[in-house]
Amino acid sequence: MTRNGKIARLPREMREQLNRRLQDGEPGNRLVEWLNGLPGTQRVLSEEFQGREISEQNLSEWKHGGYRDWLARQETLAHARELAGEAVELTEAVEGSLTDHLAVVLSARYAQLVAGWNGETSEEFRRKARVLRTLCQDIVELRRGDHSAARLKLEQERLAEARDWTEEELVEHFQRWAQNSSVRDCLCGKHLAPEEREARLRAIFGLKPKEQTDVEAKSDSIKPNQTEISGGT
Repeated sequence: MTRNGKIARLPREMREQLNRRLQDGEPGNRLVEWLNGLPGTQRVLSEEFQGREISEQNLSEWKHGGYRDWLARQETLAHARELAGEAVELTEAVEGSLTDHLAVVLSARYAQLVAGWNGETSEEFRRKARVLRTLCQDIVELRRGDHSAARLKLEQERLAEARDWTEEELVEHFQRWAQNSSVRDCLCGKHLAPEEREARLRAIFGLKPKEQTDVEAKSDSIKPNQTEISGGT
């Protein structure tokens, strides 16, 4: 929900500090005095509220609106941090994937249900079966996510290995290449003219001489197309 009151228009850092002080139980009159004395508050009030100061009524409205929203967000963040910590503890406590262990537990529940089944499909039996089936679907989705993440990790490792192998191969190839005396002369011979150095490099890599390449390119550019030869038919 977007709020447009005086306090809602203050910078986020100021609202955060106000909420912390409200949480600590600081009296409203002191908070109003503090807020109105801040240069940031005065600038907002001057630009958007004709300089009218924040009142205790404004603060009361904020307590029942923006401040409650802030408290709800803090509670959500606290729960998220708690769940994240529990997830780490669970991962460290079990060997292998947590979803694999959940699947084993669920299988045991199925076995327990069937072991006590007398062959009649009572409403209680169907209810328990529905619950287990729903849990199965959830675990299947969780395991699918685990498997996708595992495949992605393997692919990343494979690409990293391939990249490392290619780099090592290039280094080895360059070392062999640099042992060639003509290559060393080509790279290190300061007495060579640029044209001669380029010609030697082209020869090392099995390329045609530049002059021949230029002649062929020029010949292709002036060669008539088939339509011109056939008279446009």
